[in-house]
Amino acid sequence: MNERRTFLRSVGIVAIGASLAGCFGGQNDDQQDDTDNTNGGSDESPGSGGTEIDVGPEGRLRFDPEEVEIETGDTVTWIARSEGHNVTSHPDASPKCKNPDGSDPFTSYDGDDHFAIMDVDETFEHEFTVPGEYVYVCTPHEGQGMVGTVIVSE
Repeated sequence: MNERRTFLRSVGIVAIGASLAGCFGGQNDDQQDDTDNTNGGSDESPGSGGTEIDVGPEGRLRFDPEEVEIETGDTVTWIARSEGHNVTSHPDASPKCKNPDGSDPFTSYDGDDHFAIMDVDETFEHEFTVPGEYVYVCTPHEGQGMVGTVIVSE
């Protein structure tokens, strides 16, 4: 009985340590190579002026934070924290999506498959070059309120 408790305690300590390492760890070179830059993204790494948004943290149907304010030229990185999510400001994906005049919509997927999802821990980056308010959604969950906003100022 004592051996089982010792084992379970050890497993619990390792799990907590691994969870905390994920909270405090930065993006490593392997993750950088997986970044999708096909939709206007940038190679800007976190810590150099970029903003990170968690997609579906803890399996919840939300973006965290739901609203960010950045400046023109800044990059936002979305990180899929659970299964079944994507990121898009394309108006064909949802009537909730909005983009400022003169800007192109952004998507975490290629083409018009608005229900294509990201893999867990996959990242998507987009550099914002046009000021204004961008409203984006997770297409599979926009009906459940999975909507975010990026406000870009000059």
